[in-house]
Formats: sequence, C-alpha cells, structure tokens
Amino acid sequence: MESFNINGVEIPFDKNWKNVAISVSGGADSALLTYLICDHIRTHQLEYITVHVISNIRCWKTKPWQQYDCRKVYNWFVQHFELINFVRHENFIAPDLEYAVTGPSLIDEYGKQVSGDNIQIRAFAEYICHLNHVDAHYNAVTKNPSNVDFVGMPERDIEPTAQNQHLRIMKHMGRWAIHPFRFIEKSWIIKQYLRLHLEGLLDITRSCEGELENLDYKTYQPNQHVPICGKCFWCREREWAIEKNK
Repeated sequence: MESFNINGVEIPFDKNWKNVAISVSGGADSALLTYLICDHIRTHQLEYITVHVISNIRCWKTKPWQQYDCRKVYNWFVQHFELINFVRHENFIAPDLEYAVTGPSLIDEYGKQVSGDNIQIRAFAEYICHLNHVDAHYNAVTKNPSNVDFVGMPERDIEPTAQNQHLRIMKHMGRWAIHPFRFIEKSWIIKQYLRLHLEGLLDITRSCEGELENLDYKTYQPNQHVPICGKCFWCREREWAIEKNK
C-alpha cells in the first residue's frame, strides 16, 4: 500500500481511494491526522476524494460543549480546504451507555468486553463506512506517555512488536482500518503542530474530559468559553506533551 511520511511516521494512503473516513473527536490527535490527510490530498492534487468526518455527541448533560467544540474543528477544515469534499456524520451516544456509567459490562459481536459507548461508536463507524463505500477508516488513537506519574487508558499502554502491527493497520469488513498514531505519544503530536505552524488549529481543539461545577446542559450556552479542569488524564497528557516540546 502507498503511504506518506510525516516526521518519521508512515501514514498509509492510496491515491486511488475515493472515499476515506476519519473519526474526529475535536481533540488534538484527530485534528492533526485530519489535517495531514487533507494536506496530502491538496498537495498532490488528488481529485474526486470525499473525506467523511465521523463524530459522536457524548455526555450531553454533563459536558454539552463537546459537540460544539467538535463542530468548530470541522468548520476549520471546511474553511481551510475549500476544494475538498467533506461530509460530516454525527452520532449520538446515550449518557447511560458511557464507560463511566456502565463500565465494560457488555460483550460485543467480536467477543470483546466493552462498554455501551464502545459498541455504539464502533458500530456507527462501520455503518457509515459501509453505506458510503469507504476505502479506509482512520482513527487517531495514541499511546500513553512514557515514564509519567499519571495513569492513562490501559489499552493504550503498549509497545510495538512484530506481532501487534495489526493494531496500526488491518482489513476490517472489507476495508482498511488505519491507526497511524497507535504507537506514537502525544509529544510527537504537539511537535507537529509547532513544526507546521498550526497553533491556530491546536487552540480550538479540546482535550479536557473533566466535568465542571455549575456548568452543564441547563447552564451552558452554545460556543461559550469553557475552562479546562486541569486535573483529568487528558489535560495532564496535553500539558506533558507541551512541556516536552519547550
């Protein structure tokens, strides 16, 4: 398969593909991956490629700003890549099914023990990819930071081996599932923002997953400024990555 190299990281991309999908959360990782793919399409003048952006409305009662932050990121791409055809697909996750509520209490069709939100997110992406004849679906999941004193997600704490390269790229339901950042830490992600002068994009992304006192679906106004909690893993990971690049 063809690929392009970004600062030592290979990102698979076939110039003959006509439909690619990217899961975009509104965070820095998925926004960077979206930029790299769109920039590759523009730089090489690859025509007739549609970029399907898959997003999920999550925790709408406790963190209603998330869906608006994600839309800001999407709109940035529409404005900066005017010649690319974007299609946005937005899913809704019931708060009752989130990992924080139910934990990994279900078994999905592939035999994995997961939470309800895992099933909904994966199944919706599969449906969108099937419906739109997507050639490759990208996800920007990264590796936990090394040698830090805060705990990340266990499934992200993994080193690359000859046996686990399928976690980076595999065939799934007849199309490619690609996780180019699977063994990459967030410090590399931030480095690319600085190297490519994408601070403006970085500033509108949001990593914080914390809930804020006196701010929820009853009090939040769309697109109002929302501070970060500074305490959750995602805040601490981002700050760690920024410090690593100073």
